[in-house]
Amino acid sequence: MVKLLNACAALLSLSATVAPAPIPFVVKGYLPATNAHKAYLLYRRGGALVVDSVVVIKGRFQLKGLVDTPQQASLRLPRPGTSYTHMLGEDIATIYLEKGTITLTGTGQPLGAVATGTPLNHENATLAAQTAPIRAQLTALSGARRQAADTARAHQVDAQAAQFTKQLGALYEAYLRAHPTNPFSLYALADYEAYQPDASVCATFFQTLAPSLRASPYGQEVQQHLARLQRTAIGAIAPGFSLPDPSGKPMKLADLRGQYVLVDFWASWCRPCRAENPNVAKAYAAYRGQHFTVVGISLDSQSGRAAWLKAIQDDHLIWPQVSDLRGFNTAVAQQYAISSIPQNFLLDPQGRIVAKNLRGDALLQKLAQVLAAE
Repeated sequence: MVKLLNACAALLSLSATVAPAPIPFVVKGYLPATNAHKAYLLYRRGGALVVDSVVVIKGRFQLKGLVDTPQQASLRLPRPGTSYTHMLGEDIATIYLEKGTITLTGTGQPLGAVATGTPLNHENATLAAQTAPIRAQLTALSGARRQAADTARAHQVDAQAAQFTKQLGALYEAYLRAHPTNPFSLYALADYEAYQPDASVCATFFQTLAPSLRASPYGQEVQQHLARLQRTAIGAIAPGFSLPDPSGKPMKLADLRGQYVLVDFWASWCRPCRAENPNVAKAYAAYRGQHFTVVGISLDSQSGRAAWLKAIQDDHLIWPQVSDLRGFNTAVAQQYAISSIPQNFLLDPQGRIVAKNLRGDALLQKLAQVLAAE
């Protein structure tokens, strides 16, 4: 095995080392109100995805395994009749696999459960408790945004959400400043990135962390992710790609040069994506004849092909749709540093990114602005 000795150096030195001993973990769960029949644990070992499962009996389950390094994992309790690959967010819990026994307790929904028993899970629970009130406000505002009766109310809700998002980001910043040597800070930084649109700010926080954290295996992953984020920052030329449409015909991003293009990442199983589709449709209908188009990139998997095609029909997505049906493992998602959806990128006729993650009326407003300047 080769270990990176200095992640910050311009030229990296490599040295052969002995592979670390596997790390044993135990996950014990008790969610008495769940109606799930099985629990699934998804993590990585030896570069491959591991999917372990166990029967849930009266809300109790236990899983054991080995990991090469401590890591974030996905614990899923699908509702009866639902595949673990196509699930609602509230039925998924994020836990951290490391040496020891991890105990997950709650009521019925994994999303609201608390994992304790090991250092990383303790830190996660502590930070989650601090951010919970703001997250609750953002959830409530998300519902209010969908029910907004007019544009003025929608703008009011958006302004409130922006303030709460700023407060949430400030909590993450305070945690990162106070815990530069804590391994959990790498995971906190990854979460903070979702609330901080400026990749250079995240990169600056990364440099404040202890050298040992930055040089760790996960630290190197975070560094690479931040580098990809900077490559898709506003002002950068968007990475090119070629993906097949539903008929299998390849479509290249380069073929769309000369017009404004919204590169829209979504999936049929993603409820926020489906809720946003009518807004994209509205923008497409309004500006499709004015050097503007959309290309939808689905992060559905091969098993979700039928659901992808049905969603295209049901949501009336008449603009180009492409996917290699590899989910988040698709190369284009990695090129664009996509770790959650929906996400979108507005490109100018030269392929330069001029805006990111435009939601609701913000997309229409930005298009009115840039197309008026043409």
